[in-house]
Amino acid sequence: MAAAENKTTLEQLRRIRGIDVNTSERLALFRRKMITVEAGDTIIFEGQEKRRGYFLCSGWASSVRHLIDGSDQILDVRIPGDFIGISDMRLKYAPHATEAITRVELAPISYRALLSMSAGAGRLAEAILFSINCDMAITSEHLVSVARRNPQVRTAHFLLELSERLTRVGLDDPDSFHCPLSQYLLADVLGLTAVHLNRTLRQLRERGFVSFKSATVDIHDRPGMIEFAGFDPTYLHQAPSRSAISDCKAVGRSSDGNGHFRAN
Repeated sequence: MAAAENKTTLEQLRRIRGIDVNTSERLALFRRKMITVEAGDTIIFEGQEKRRGYFLCSGWASSVRHLIDGSDQILDVRIPGDFIGISDMRLKYAPHATEAITRVELAPISYRALLSMSAGAGRLAEAILFSINCDMAITSEHLVSVARRNPQVRTAHFLLELSERLTRVGLDDPDSFHCPLSQYLLADVLGLTAVHLNRTLRQLRERGFVSFKSATVDIHDRPGMIEFAGFDPTYLHQAPSRSAISDCKAVGRSSDGNGHFRAN
């Protein structure tokens, strides 16, 4: 891991989480320089003991469980604005690995800094609590998808979820966004084989819902795709709070009538 100067993280945190970082929060969270991890490298090893949490400033990563037979299961993908390794920081061993999908920049968070934030930096503490709650909600949705949703519905639901998460942090157009997941990685997230995913994506494209080509997801019929997937984005959204929003505008429901949220 190579050090990188911390020049933009505070503004990213303001934009991504709607948090106005004050002096005590700045010292607590950004005491150390950001670190850079190259694509394919490990951020947190499964079974690792002493470890830090991170705020993901740029790039994509994945949470991966390595099984005893040598196979892997991707549990979720991490995008800019996500906190990594916070919810399990006090477990003796990391329950899963976190690996960089692309080159990523991370702001380290020590357990001591986390305690300091809980005591005197309410906005950041609230953002971290929301992140943990949101991760739990996402995990629940993925479990429901694997258990109850057929491959087409499961894939459509996940792509809508990615669209919502990226738009929520102001990173992309909701109907056309960069997605650096290979078909192998996407298939692993969805519990499908690469061949089955390829067939599923073709079926969704033939329905006129979505296409995925050259690392770009294009949603062609959002209302139809939302209805088809039974997608309700409310599990991804934080209730408005004066302490969390500060001088940034609250996230509100868009006027397109499709249940899609974006920053006002």
